[in-house]
Amino acid sequence: MSSVEETIMNLLKERQVPHEVIAHPAVTNNAAMAEALKVPLADTVKNLMLETTEGEIILVVLPGDQRFDSKRLTAKAGTKRVVFAKPEKVLEFAGCEVGCVPPFGHAKTVRVFLDGALLSKGQVYFMPGTLTKSVKLEAARLPELGAMIQF
Repeated sequence: MSSVEETIMNLLKERQVPHEVIAHPAVTNNAAMAEALKVPLADTVKNLMLETTEGEIILVVLPGDQRFDSKRLTAKAGTKRVVFAKPEKVLEFAGCEVGCVPPFGHAKTVRVFLDGALLSKGQVYFMPGTLTKSVKLEAARLPELGAMIQF
């Protein structure tokens, strides 16, 4: 078990958040995860690690079938623009490779921007720092698992 995965499992246990861990073949994106789990793409959690103009690493968390609104995000983050973080930065800050970044439990502190649309979902699925497992939990519980700024 990766240290990120351990951190996430410990946090879920500590906060007594009901969840289910589902093993599946290795997947590297939301579409493949949805297919492996046989759930709608909209029920997966997309976690994108980005770098701001100032060099800050941030994370945007949104429904798997959505694209992030760059204008809205940059305004909320107080930056001019964001670009996808390089794989080595993702590994450094998330503690795992691109493709399985979780919405919380990262190796280093990052500001997390949560798309409010995600909270209206019922159960959602995300990868806990590993390509071969997904965690199912109630979307409304996400904000209590990490400091998240809604936008």
